[in-house]
Amino acid sequence: MSVHLHVLAGCAPSPLAHYLKALGVLRLVAGQEDRAARGFWRHDQFHLATRLSEAELLDFFLHRYKPTPLVAPWNGGSGFYPKDNKGGIDAIMSGGAVRLEPYRGAIARAREAVGKRTESPKQEEKLALIRELRARWDGGELEWLDAALVLAGGDDGIDYPALLGTGGNDGRLDFTNNQMQRLMELMDPETGRGRPHAEPLLDQALFGRQIPGLQQDKAIGQFLPGGAGGANSTAGFEGKSLLNPWDFVLALEGALVLRVAAVRRLDGHGLPQASAPFAVRGRASGYASAASADESSRGEQWMPLWSGPATQSEVEALFAEGRLQSGTHRAQSALGAALAVARLGAARGVTAFERYGYIERNGQSNLAVPLGRWRVRVPRPGEAPGHVHLLEPLEPWVERLRSSGTPALEKAARRIEDAMLAICRSEDPVRWQDLLIRLGEAEDAIARRRKLAVDKNLRPLPRLSGQWLTAAWQDRAEFLLAAAIASQEAPGDKQRSLEQRLGPIRVHCLPLDPERAWRDFRSTSKELVADPAVVWRGRELSADLAAIVQRRVMEAARVGTHAFPLAGRPYARLADVRAFLLGQTDDGRLSGLVRGLMALDWEEAPTPRPATEPAPPLPAPYALMRLAHLPDIPPLRTFPVAPRLDSSLVRLLLAGRLPEAVRLALARLSNAGLRPRLRFAFGGPASALRIAASLAIPLSRRDLERLRHQVLMSQEFTAGEVLPQDMDSPAETLTAAPEEI
Repeated sequence: MSVHLHVLAGCAPSPLAHYLKALGVLRLVAGQEDRAARGFWRHDQFHLATRLSEAELLDFFLHRYKPTPLVAPWNGGSGFYPKDNKGGIDAIMSGGAVRLEPYRGAIARAREAVGKRTESPKQEEKLALIRELRARWDGGELEWLDAALVLAGGDDGIDYPALLGTGGNDGRLDFTNNQMQRLMELMDPETGRGRPHAEPLLDQALFGRQIPGLQQDKAIGQFLPGGAGGANSTAGFEGKSLLNPWDFVLALEGALVLRVAAVRRLDGHGLPQASAPFAVRGRASGYASAASADESSRGEQWMPLWSGPATQSEVEALFAEGRLQSGTHRAQSALGAALAVARLGAARGVTAFERYGYIERNGQSNLAVPLGRWRVRVPRPGEAPGHVHLLEPLEPWVERLRSSGTPALEKAARRIEDAMLAICRSEDPVRWQDLLIRLGEAEDAIARRRKLAVDKNLRPLPRLSGQWLTAAWQDRAEFLLAAAIASQEAPGDKQRSLEQRLGPIRVHCLPLDPERAWRDFRSTSKELVADPAVVWRGRELSADLAAIVQRRVMEAARVGTHAFPLAGRPYARLADVRAFLLGQTDDGRLSGLVRGLMALDWEEAPTPRPATEPAPPLPAPYALMRLAHLPDIPPLRTFPVAPRLDSSLVRLLLAGRLPEAVRLALARLSNAGLRPRLRFAFGGPASALRIAASLAIPLSRRDLERLRHQVLMSQEFTAGEVLPQDMDSPAETLTAAPEEI
């Protein structure tokens, strides 16, 4: 027996009507003509493998296909009540076509259940009618009922999966009544033969061949947004709807594949459409036109695409399982769905998902809007696993932001989700860095709303795995500097009492509770504590880092240490420090990365090795100040003594008095038994602030030794160097002169 492979160009993943049409074609061919038929997706077209030739396939739909009886007597406008359009339903009942016999039987049973009602039932009466119909119906009628609604749950005991509106209607449009009308336009109710114009329309619906004669001003529903007409249509400023009736008929036939399995009714977590196959809560993120108004209660549905030939029973099994698994949990949101797809959470040979949102567009019309393609990641042999799993712990934190009721925090949550969805598409280090920046911004936004943070029980960022460093790693000055700064903590803190601990550098950005391992804010019953240690303002990086340096020097005096109480891992390169001093770094991005990276668990973070670069000489005043603020690390090899911290140095730098700060530092180093080969330096406020900020950048022992050789033993420094921020004023030229020997 030969098998014909038909490329159904009229059945595409988008719009939704064409996707459902593909499901309908396979379902009907396999159920009524060729049980061995198989279907699959390739190059954005549905492929049907069947023993039917093209002519036989067309003949089947035109003359032998038995429509599934779709009736919804619980709806107004369904054709069962006096004021309803009865053109389709009366034509079916008055005809004698054998292929319409199942329809006539379903209509008769529905009329019997409706009885003498003159209008559609409401609330308890509607629920009782549906229960009666479920007891009477079987076959295609029951398939329709299971696709259109779910008994149990909801205020009236009925839940409605978004695919079919509210139980088979959308506003005043009843899908079933329109289905019957479209069928009568395509076939003769008496003979069952296809009408003359039905064949070219079928050819267009299946194979995409262009023809004239599409119907105008016919109801389409949410499945085909591009043909709905209205303002800005392709036919002028205001266009009429265009519809191929076969598209409507076959799309509803395909919708029956997406039945709500009873086993999943308890797996919806209170969300009506979540019990439907591959349905999740809607999220206004991850696509260009996203707006908060898009997040309707109808949510989203992610339609699977598979590349291997599948029988109808296999396709039904796919939709019966119908969930996206993210880790050990079923995905409940678009973000969870994207995480599941990125982590191979979909089985059965699915290669991609077409994302649809049920969104109000074109006034108050509900449309199934395509929101993009999400491909299932299939790792190549030997390819290292990705890091998408690192995003999962963030979901509850982001959800809390979304539910805060504060527009600024809700916007921050959407920006975070946009960044997370971008990572699910492609794990580029820059995308991980962008997410870190968004996380830091959101955390700062929480800290600024001291009362709201307590009222809404908001928390700091959860401790991020050290593997984030690997995911975001990039051998660039901004990232390497940010990692070095953010990793810092107070040496010897674990040996101090809780009251004496200084904590990691993050305590200068947020009022953190030291008793809860930095996972909660310090707060009263009404608001976050106004902690004087929090000096980060998130406005200008140099000012923020300099303020942290000043605060650390003050804290060192409080706990009685004479070393600078910040040490980090990894360390910065001297070349990158020089770029920062000369204003050659992107301080906005650097600041954002610093804040995001502070949430990492640095104890478990790996230590990537950046490319080694020649160690350039740094401005002598910086080298001098850095040596006056040595951290408490193992003694430097050639340092006989270390200078004691002096808060006056930082105060002078913050006041813009660089020459005085240099003179004082020279005196302190000399008093410590060291011999600087520097007599004086000149510079203005901008240079002084930059140098003060740079003290918050940790250096390795080897680089500190290099600075020691530069300032104390040799003349390998630049005299007369000008920092870019000082170039407008000759008086602010940063200069240094060697000591005469």
